[in-house]
Amino acid sequence: MKKTLLLLTLMFTVIILHAQKLHLDGKISDSEKKPIENATVYLLKVKDSSIVNYTATNKEGKFSLKIDELKEPSILKIDAEKVSSYTKRFEKIDQSLSLGDIQLEKQGLVNAIDEVKITVSPVKIKKDTIEFNAAAIKVRPDSKIEELLKQIPGVEINNDGKITVNGKEVDQIMINGKPFFDKDGKIALQNLPADIIKNIQFTTTKTKEEELSGKAPKSQNTTINFTIDEKKNKGLLTRLTVGYGSDKRYEASGLASYFKGNTKISLLASSNNINSQGFSRDEVFDSMGNGRNAWMMQGGSVSTVGNVTYYSQGGGTKGIQRSTTIGLNYSDKFGKDADLDSFSLMHSDSNTETKSKVSRSTLLPDYTLQTHSESNGENESKQYNFDASVKIKLDSMTSIYLSPRFTKNSSFSFNNSKSSTLRNGSLLNESNAYSSNDSESNSFSPYLYFSRKFRKKGRSVSANINSSISESRRDNLNQSQNTFYQQSGTTFDNRDQLAKNKNQNNSFNFNAGYTEPVSDSSSVSFEVKYETKSSTDLRNVNDFDNVTGNYSKFNQLLSNNMKQRINQISPELTYQINKNKLNFWASAKLNVSDMKVNSLYNGQQYNLQKNFTLPEYNVNLYYQLGEGKILSIYNYSNFTIPTAEQLTPYKDESNPLATYQGNPDLKNTWSNSLSLYFNNYNKVKYISYYINIGFTYRNNDIINFSTYDNTGKQIVTYDNVSGNKSINAGGGFSKTLKWKNNTLTINPRFNMNYAYNNGFIDGQSFTSNSYNLNPGLNLVYEIKDKITIRPSYRIGYNFSNYTNYSVTNVNTTNQSLKLELTNYLLKGNFVLGNDFEYNTNSNIAPGFKKDFYFWNTSLGYSFYKKQFTAKVKVYDVLNQNQSVRRTITDSYFEDREDLILKRYIMFSISMKLNKFAGKKAQ
Repeated sequence: MKKTLLLLTLMFTVIILHAQKLHLDGKISDSEKKPIENATVYLLKVKDSSIVNYTATNKEGKFSLKIDELKEPSILKIDAEKVSSYTKRFEKIDQSLSLGDIQLEKQGLVNAIDEVKITVSPVKIKKDTIEFNAAAIKVRPDSKIEELLKQIPGVEINNDGKITVNGKEVDQIMINGKPFFDKDGKIALQNLPADIIKNIQFTTTKTKEEELSGKAPKSQNTTINFTIDEKKNKGLLTRLTVGYGSDKRYEASGLASYFKGNTKISLLASSNNINSQGFSRDEVFDSMGNGRNAWMMQGGSVSTVGNVTYYSQGGGTKGIQRSTTIGLNYSDKFGKDADLDSFSLMHSDSNTETKSKVSRSTLLPDYTLQTHSESNGENESKQYNFDASVKIKLDSMTSIYLSPRFTKNSSFSFNNSKSSTLRNGSLLNESNAYSSNDSESNSFSPYLYFSRKFRKKGRSVSANINSSISESRRDNLNQSQNTFYQQSGTTFDNRDQLAKNKNQNNSFNFNAGYTEPVSDSSSVSFEVKYETKSSTDLRNVNDFDNVTGNYSKFNQLLSNNMKQRINQISPELTYQINKNKLNFWASAKLNVSDMKVNSLYNGQQYNLQKNFTLPEYNVNLYYQLGEGKILSIYNYSNFTIPTAEQLTPYKDESNPLATYQGNPDLKNTWSNSLSLYFNNYNKVKYISYYINIGFTYRNNDIINFSTYDNTGKQIVTYDNVSGNKSINAGGGFSKTLKWKNNTLTINPRFNMNYAYNNGFIDGQSFTSNSYNLNPGLNLVYEIKDKITIRPSYRIGYNFSNYTNYSVTNVNTTNQSLKLELTNYLLKGNFVLGNDFEYNTNSNIAPGFKKDFYFWNTSLGYSFYKKQFTAKVKVYDVLNQNQSVRRTITDSYFEDREDLILKRYIMFSISMKLNKFAGKKAQ
């Protein structure tokens, strides 16, 4: 592996040495001879208007555009706001040139140049919004819009499809500012063609209240908005793919979208048994070989959630899944006052076969428990979704937003499992079980928002109502044989029970607020929020009666009934400053609530009533240090009250291997989080990088207070501890080099996590210190229309130190090396794709494979004006794909292997048909 990395490093070092050798220099000023900062300077080829390179002016108005020798005609173009554009033609460029001072006049007409199509600026940056011109991002023909994102510096898409932009998570993806079926945008990313997109905008996510009221956003997440080219916003696009392969593997998907101005109607359908979660996600390469898509089950991921760290080797959806989905999405604008954001209907049907093997080591003060378990099962589910949202302007100052949502689910699953627990090689207990679940659930969530502005700028009132009504029922059959071994003899706990569970949850939220401007850039807001939640949980358990042959013997010990209601009123005061480069807000809130719980367990009544008065505050500073440079500091503190189950002191013995009991003396958990984020996007040097640091401290943290008897059975209650804390830090760097038809992007990244936790295990206190270090490197090298090479390497270090345990530390190292190759043959009509991957784990339990090789290959041929594509693809050529995961916590570590999809060969054919403004588009 070291030799491989050395060869990759040498190869790309040679490439870097052959970067741009020439440059065009100049200085831009306005009619008053004042320098113009951030003017966009770019060079276009006359023959096809493709961008050779681009840059931007600095504070002094100077620029230096790096290029290679160019022996064909080209056009230099300079754009800036409120001034006329500048163009200059070159027949050839064979030496560096100084253009001297260039003075731009006030906005006027631009001289037409017939030989070349002048495009807009490749990149625009305005406060917290970065906008990329899609025409400046060269992707392969027939690419989906997901490929546009992959070519933008700072954008990362991980194994689970999670998207981050310069380290910030993307939680919304819009098309023309509206959802396309769903706000997470997965369907849009993998189905809409890139060639209809005009701009891609990255901005801070806004709530609907912030969007309609015009307030500055408070979110730490990012929204991506794709705007459709107006020339292609009238027409029809269709996609259809069908395929069949070995082991009866199949795929079929279709999408038809009609666009006309504000009207958009989309129909889609998909069915497959190759673990595809959406539409066309199963393809290795789309019809023109657009690199690796989401069907590729990538491996070697590392993630941390709270104090739990997961190390994944291999990958893919757990189990073998068959799924079918159909959907309709409609959006429109009715006149000037009504805007239908989305009207969506979706139905999905899936069946998943699962199988797993787990080896867990539970850490105790004097010894370690080893638990080995295996399980297999199947799950069938159906889901119906209705979602709509509409904005109505009552007048120029008043707006209403309405968004109802309805979801219906039904499922049936069964599972066979067996487990055994040992201490120093001696068997303590073992269990064999069969369980099944038959469930249904319905939920309805209407949302209404009202906003009224006044003539005085910044003054407004708002109110919203958000409620939810849900109910569910679940029938759980449990048949288990549980054996406990101890010195006094062997005991048994065998069960054959049917539990009928019913749950109802209702919530109602009302919020009213008033905002008053203090100055032209600051305001004060006062809001009051009222919230009430009620729930009813009923569990009736009946044992099997051999006499009647039915589940008719009522089990009082395991049956229970809990009703709870929480009422809360929260006044909040917010001060906000919103200037050109500065956005600051601070808020203080007081949460006054009361909790009432009435429950019945084992025939005993438990009543609980508690009142809480808990403060909360938020402080956020957002500052633009310069063009493309953003600094954000965020501090948040609040209290969390324990759940009713944690407070009620009943014994829950529904699990024969673990008993849980609440603690009414639990205190509220106080947490404080501080984060710092810095991002720099430098258009002049083609560099972007980001750094983020976060710290969280928790006081009176609620932890499991666990003890174990001599048979290995766990008895759990809850307690408070203070001093638990975590630190995370990360960063990424991106540098893009372009010369002739070559492009190289270098993207190293790094993140680390530290967690300190203390608690109690087997009645004794313990502490754990966990460290996770995860450096990685991505490289992308492309020769236009010939080859794309994407090597990447990641290594994850984890070491945890413990006190008052039978072991003092646990260490592991996970590595992943990947290489993705795409070759274009015969003018791109043939596309050959290969993905190679090697994963290894230095420390994993016996019986689990420590390393494996993974290889996918695909060959596609486009014909009939590239409207049809025939493909053959082989998934997991070596038949070695696996899913192995190590989980490390402060009280145990375990290794787990799950059943996933393995080798198959698939033959498929795809058809596309685009018609824009009455004309066919290729």
